[in-house]
Amino acid sequence: MVDRRVECRALLATCRPAWVAGHGDQAWAALDEAGQYVVGDDGLQLEVLSMRAGLHLLAEQLPQALRCAEQASMLGHQLLDGGTGLDHATAEALADARVTVASMTVDGSHPASSMRLIDALVVLDQVAYDPSLTRTTTAARAVNNALNLRIHALQHRLHTIEGRVEAWVRISEARTLLHGWPDQGTVLRQAVDVGMTCGQWERAWSNAQEQIADTTQRNELIAVLSKAAVLAWHANRREEARGLGERARSLSVAVDHPWVRTYAYLGHVAAAAAGAGSLEAALQAYARCTSRAGHATRPHRAWQAAQIALESGHSPDDVEEFLAATLPDGLGDLEQHVRVLIADARRQDVEPAAALDLLQPSRSGPDRARVHLALARTYRRQGRPTASASKLERARALLDTWPGWLHDQVEHEAALVQQPVLATPAQHRVLALTAEGHSNLEIADALDLSERTVAVHIAAMLRANGLASRTALAARHLRAAAHPSQADLATRSGS
Repeated sequence: MVDRRVECRALLATCRPAWVAGHGDQAWAALDEAGQYVVGDDGLQLEVLSMRAGLHLLAEQLPQALRCAEQASMLGHQLLDGGTGLDHATAEALADARVTVASMTVDGSHPASSMRLIDALVVLDQVAYDPSLTRTTTAARAVNNALNLRIHALQHRLHTIEGRVEAWVRISEARTLLHGWPDQGTVLRQAVDVGMTCGQWERAWSNAQEQIADTTQRNELIAVLSKAAVLAWHANRREEARGLGERARSLSVAVDHPWVRTYAYLGHVAAAAAGAGSLEAALQAYARCTSRAGHATRPHRAWQAAQIALESGHSPDDVEEFLAATLPDGLGDLEQHVRVLIADARRQDVEPAAALDLLQPSRSGPDRARVHLALARTYRRQGRPTASASKLERARALLDTWPGWLHDQVEHEAALVQQPVLATPAQHRVLALTAEGHSNLEIADALDLSERTVAVHIAAMLRANGLASRTALAARHLRAAAHPSQADLATRSGS
């Protein structure tokens, strides 16, 4: 005689492993089959509803996830109120349904329930620290989803030292709690994201490498391989970008989750930009890797692929064509950002007001540095070198812990607007007093020179530097002194 509970639970046990291996169809099929065993057994019905809610959440089908989780919770309360005890599997399923509802808090990254963040975190922490659930998938979900909510709440503070410290403390707490558990979840991937948002390349890279070495879940491995490929490309570590990106793509064969496939083919674009085949072909493959609906859920990832193409010298027209084909319904809140950076790639001036709207603290450090660089180029072309130098200094600060070609682009631009005045030692002495606003007569008296000699020195410096006035001469000197290039700094430290 078939034991319905044994058969049903055996099928439920295969659902999440199938999902994390990239086989969504198998997970749903097993769940549907499990549903055939629940008639007359409210406990089993609860367990199936809870698993269905979790899969809907993973598929980002939020209304369905909320409905199933609430139905499971209602069944659980009815059983408890009726004096029916819950065995361990049913009690864990009830806790899992509570985790699903709390993960969809109205002020989180997946808003669907009416629960507020503070209440959701109470629920998730209760499950995470429940001794009866230690080392279970349900407790691991609670730890990971609570971390996700906490990091989401910190987005507008990650540009501050305090915000960054709190984010890394939260990540450390989650990792400590999960140490030795069979299901580590997405903690390390979230750590990579925090490192990238903060512009902390080494931290992002080290967390990515650790997850690549340790994870056994194919979906997570593909995602982190892609992130690592993008990091390697940004740092101009081309061989690593090629290997990581191609590994992500090859692992995605037969995976049917749009979020995983877009990660895999983003890695492929990074690999192509680093020299692994045709970038045009990689962009076309990205556009084909999932459905229009699948791409619409991940517009930021399509823009990452487009941005890599732009920054590697791909035609802005071709990049726009790629975006139109991949996201035909538009870019949403990315529209203005894309417009500014494509204009910059075309060497066109960008509208300062539009660019300044993109410098909100919630945006990543490297993204804000790109906008500052675009403004610096605009100001230089408009003959406003001091304004350009100011923007470049802000970009430098944002890229202080972000190595690679973007940092090099800022320094290249800085060399154009922050160059020191070409002058002999004697002329430099005259220049220093000129920059302080002294007249030729005052400079002559201070340096024991004739007024004519001072005038000759200034005229020679104007000719040598292609400048038209002593005001421009003084401004260049002060600008270079205030914002020295990396080459100047290296020369000074060497001397």
